[in-house]
Amino acid sequence: MTFSFLERLKPEWRYPSNPAEQAWPNEDAPAPPRGAASGIGRLLWTGTRPLIHPDARMIITFSAKSACTTVTVWFLHHLGHAKAAHDFHHWPHNYRAKVYYRSQIYLNAFDLDLSRFKLVKIVRDPFDRAVSSFRHALRTGIADADIVRLLGRQDLQSAGLSFSEFLDFLELTDLQTCNPHYRVQRHPIEDALPVHHLINISTENLYRRLNDVEADLGLPRTYLAEMPWIKAMNDRRFGVGGVSDVTDAYAVRFNRRTARRGPWPSYRALLTPVARERLARLYAVDVEAYANQPGSPGAPDQDPAPGPGRMRSGHGQASRVILAPK
Repeated sequence: MTFSFLERLKPEWRYPSNPAEQAWPNEDAPAPPRGAASGIGRLLWTGTRPLIHPDARMIITFSAKSACTTVTVWFLHHLGHAKAAHDFHHWPHNYRAKVYYRSQIYLNAFDLDLSRFKLVKIVRDPFDRAVSSFRHALRTGIADADIVRLLGRQDLQSAGLSFSEFLDFLELTDLQTCNPHYRVQRHPIEDALPVHHLINISTENLYRRLNDVEADLGLPRTYLAEMPWIKAMNDRRFGVGGVSDVTDAYAVRFNRRTARRGPWPSYRALLTPVARERLARLYAVDVEAYANQPGSPGAPDQDPAPGPGRMRSGHGQASRVILAPK
């Protein structure tokens, strides 16, 4: 990757305003490589494109609002691209979408025997994730145009949006192809490759589980809690607002200012029985595979205090490695 190539990129790709508030950049890419025409390669080219590490023989599938930023930094570190990515922009998804997905190391990986690679799947409890998606949509405005179009909410900017109305919007949306911040988490590749490591950030300590992956694949151990890039991003993400004392917020409208600065209602206040029933239908494939039962550590009443390896929904429980049969 040369400096001249980076300079030719559109300025908004290199220097978007306030990246902590940005949606993912578009994952536009060159024409699919030859290896994406059929089989595993075709599945990998579908939906949110996974991360592929050819030397480690590792494929990572992940979703927005499921620790995707931390996982991307961890992956780029092991790929040897962390410095280049940070120099490109401190929001790693810009490098992922605009440089890595266009690189020969990525495109050439589709010519390899990907059936011999180990699949790492990062997920989040789908109920918990839906609350995070709602706040993200309010905070960034990524769904405003579609909400106005589908719900006829011309007063969205002035009146705000409730979680109930957000679910109305999701019920009119194709959750297989929509914006990745509220798209289903299950990836088509899971029908073709066994998941060797399933990491649920709602119930497990992400940092420890990534260390498990490193041990299994023979990668050097990382200390993510000590990485300056991770610490800087966590400071931005975890320093927003407090918890509202509203006990039933399902039908309460919130505006962009509240979504950005707080106070924000607890998970329980938004995830009422009616909300959970609707989400169970909307994300049936994810609920069946990844959901935690109400009252379990993965279904918190409010955002737990973040710490090393803990996402806002996580409780840092003992890690679990799921290995496919040999």
